[in-house]
Amino acid sequence: MSPPRHASSPSLRIGVSGHRVPPKLPEDSEAPLRALIERMLAAIVDTARKAKTAKAFVIVSSLAEGSDRIVAAAGLAAGFALQAILPFARAEYERDFETEMSRREFETLLLRAGDVLELDGAADQRPRAYEAAGLFMLANIEVLIAIWDGAVAAGIGGTAQIVERAVADGIAVVWIEPTHPNAMQISRPGAAAPAGATAGLKSTFRPADAATVARAVEDLLTSPRQ
Repeated sequence: MSPPRHASSPSLRIGVSGHRVPPKLPEDSEAPLRALIERMLAAIVDTARKAKTAKAFVIVSSLAEGSDRIVAAAGLAAGFALQAILPFARAEYERDFETEMSRREFETLLLRAGDVLELDGAADQRPRAYEAAGLFMLANIEVLIAIWDGAVAAGIGGTAQIVERAVADGIAVVWIEPTHPNAMQISRPGAAAPAGATAGLKSTFRPADAATVARAVEDLLTSPRQ
């Protein structure tokens, strides 16, 4: 579970989980997704700075293709620092990126990360390594951005699994469906859902906009969590 937050906390850490490639992440959704997330992150920073509840803002991402990189880039554009949590040593991790363009994009973002943590995932157990990276990320954030189609997890470490764990752990979750990149929903801490029930999990979310999310994050920063 994430550590308790108090009004004097100096930082806000936002993680990301989501789909990587089409059809789950349509190519024409990537630009509007990034624009929406940039607006939301800017609103969070503006609100927190005015209230003086956070002095530093960090995106925590594994920098996988697709959603991880969209949120990382949006965070950097909004003035966030970047922490990378890699499931393997970086040379092994790059084997998962099929094109030279993808590898260059990964390396460019990695260079902008203020902190890089390489986990010791086994190369022959990749789903478990991705799951471990996702759970490690959840243990070190206060808010999760999930770019998720709402379907059940396709396997170990899938986005649905990470979202379910985040809600169970009392982490605020901002959910954006890739096919509706201009709308989002939020699940606030304390919104319990039946384990393994995707329909129940979805019922913990409510429609939100950038201002709503910023206010919810501000509430989180000023209210100690158990």
